[in-house]
Amino acid sequence: MESTDVLLIALADVSRDARTLNLARVLSAAGLSVVVHAADSRTDAASDAGSGAPLTVIPWSDPGGRAMRRWWSLRRSASRLQVRPRLVIGMDLFALAAARAVARRCNVRLLYDMRELYFALGPLGGRGLRQQILAWHERRMLAGVDRVVVSGELDADLVQQRFHLAQRPFVMLNTPPYRDVVTSDLRRRCGIADDAPLAIYQGVVHHGRGLLPTFRAMQRMPELHLAVVGDGPAESALRQAAAELGVQQRVHWLGSVAYDRLHELTCGADVGLCLIEPLSLSYEYALPNKVFEYMMARIPALVSDLPALRELVTRHPFGVIVDRSLPADEIVAALRQALDVQPRAAMISACDGVRGLSYENQSRQAVALIRELLA
Repeated sequence: MESTDVLLIALADVSRDARTLNLARVLSAAGLSVVVHAADSRTDAASDAGSGAPLTVIPWSDPGGRAMRRWWSLRRSASRLQVRPRLVIGMDLFALAAARAVARRCNVRLLYDMRELYFALGPLGGRGLRQQILAWHERRMLAGVDRVVVSGELDADLVQQRFHLAQRPFVMLNTPPYRDVVTSDLRRRCGIADDAPLAIYQGVVHHGRGLLPTFRAMQRMPELHLAVVGDGPAESALRQAAAELGVQQRVHWLGSVAYDRLHELTCGADVGLCLIEPLSLSYEYALPNKVFEYMMARIPALVSDLPALRELVTRHPFGVIVDRSLPADEIVAALRQALDVQPRAAMISACDGVRGLSYENQSRQAVALIRELLA
């Protein structure tokens, strides 16, 4: 049985999972041996640490379909791993049962990356029983966890209070590694002219992510195009909504892309969208990676008036805050402000604050945490 320092388990395609891929790479670059167990559609994209350090990916065959089927599949796959780690990291709640089983079998510590407030997920709004089952499962799994990682300071306070944790969760923002602006083929992929205003949405295509309100705003801005980089369960319904609103020709569905291609595409847009609707606590306190990706691409962003997002934009005024109800007229006004020459220049300048927030700066503390758990 092969020994390794750290085993990361994720119910995701690692080449598209920024949080897993970045953590695995930085730990490997720090001299730790790292194994990732996750789906991997592009092993070549995930098989190195970006600095020459080795990174091993042991693929899991994702069966697709219902969540429960995928959970059990990952757990069975993890139970057959011929790897003996010194530390196991469950990269979200859906991988936590598999990670806990391996940690118990190997009698090692377990770290849980609570990348969302799973006890209050936006997509489960109105599905009380499902949400209760998920919250019960998380509380039960936490009994075997040594440390918890969250993606924002407000999340840390809320999670510690809710679960009465002995130690405050470790905060690691969803920021990307530092990159300069690069040439992009986004407009070519969308089939639009260089001077056509282009907004971008990154991420899972769910209800509550501001896409429908954006379509309504596009009715009032006939010149605006939107690139949707991602896929998800609401795509079919949102495509239909775009058609009903008469904007389907200007919405460009590009699907999910490998994480290492995301920055290049984002650099080709004029403005980024992070118009989260406060359907749940998870959405209310959201501070998603897309806002930092927009900053890294040096494009202004539109963000909902939610606590963590407001605090970030107040500190680094790289975008425009939109009322949390996302009225179409306010989205239009915010878009026009982000596209206007003078305010746009100031927002782009403020994007440089991402240097201090970049993954490299945060990762030092993350490596220190991992070494502490390995000691």
